[in-house]
Amino acid sequence: MTKLEMIRIVADYFHKANEFDCSMVIADKDAVILDYKPGRDHDTKTRPGDILKGRSKESMETRQIINVTVPESVYGFRLKGNAVPIIEDNGEASGMLIISASMRKQDSLHSTAQSIAATAEELSATTDELAATAVRLAEELDKVKSGSDKVLAEINKTDEILKFVSDVAANSNLLGLNAAIEAARAGEQGRGFAVVADEIRKMAVNCAQSVNDIKRILQNIHNETNGIVSTIAGSAQLSARQAAATEQIGATMQQLAASATEIEKVADTL
Repeated sequence: MTKLEMIRIVADYFHKANEFDCSMVIADKDAVILDYKPGRDHDTKTRPGDILKGRSKESMETRQIINVTVPESVYGFRLKGNAVPIIEDNGEASGMLIISASMRKQDSLHSTAQSIAATAEELSATTDELAATAVRLAEELDKVKSGSDKVLAEINKTDEILKFVSDVAANSNLLGLNAAIEAARAGEQGRGFAVVADEIRKMAVNCAQSVNDIKRILQNIHNETNGIVSTIAGSAQLSARQAAATEQIGATMQQLAASATEIEKVADTL
C-alpha cells in the first residue's frame, strides 16, 4: 500500500479529530483531486476529479511544504493553508495533502480591531481637546475668583469711608444743634444764623440716612459677591476634577488603541 493510499484511508479520522476547523484536499501527482473534506464553516465547492490550481502544485515540484493564501476574490473568503507533498519510499512524489482554514474569523477580528483602534483614536483626540478646554476653563475661573476676591476687598474698604462720613454727619448735627442754641440766645440778631444752623442739621440727618442706605446696599452687594465667589470656587474645583477625569479617559482610550493594535497583530499571525 502506498503512502497516498494510507493517507486517503486515515484522512477522515484526522479531519474529524482536528480541534481547529479546516478543510482537507488530497490530490494525485497530476494535481487531480481524489478527496475533499470541507470545513465546518467553509466549503470551497471543490470536488473529486477537479484539477488543482495555483501554487499548491509547487509542493510536488519542489518537494517542500508550500504555504498558500487564497484571496477572497476566489471563494468569497480568504483561505490559508499548507500543501505537503506525499513522497513514496521510492522517492517519487505520488500526490499532496492540503490542509486549509478559513480566514473569515481572523479577518473579522482584524476589521473589528481596526475599527476599535480608529474609534479609540477619535475619542482620544476628543478627550484631549476636552481636557485642554477644562484646564483653560479652570484657569479662567481661578482668574475670575481672584478678581471677585479683590472686589470684596474693595467693598470692605468702603466701611472705613462710610464710618468717616457718618462721623462727619454726627458732628455736623451736633454743631448745628449748638449753633441753634447760640442763635436763640442772640435773639433777633441770631435769627438768620438759626436758619443756617437748621439747614446744617437737616443736611447732617440726610447724610446719616444716606450713609445707612449705602451701607445696606453695600452689604447686599457683599453678600451677593460672596455667593458668586463660592459658586466660582466650586465650579473651579469641578472643572479641575473634570480635566483630571478627561485626561484619565484619554489615557484609557490610548490603552484601548494599543490593545486594538495588539489584536490586529494576533489576527495577522492566525
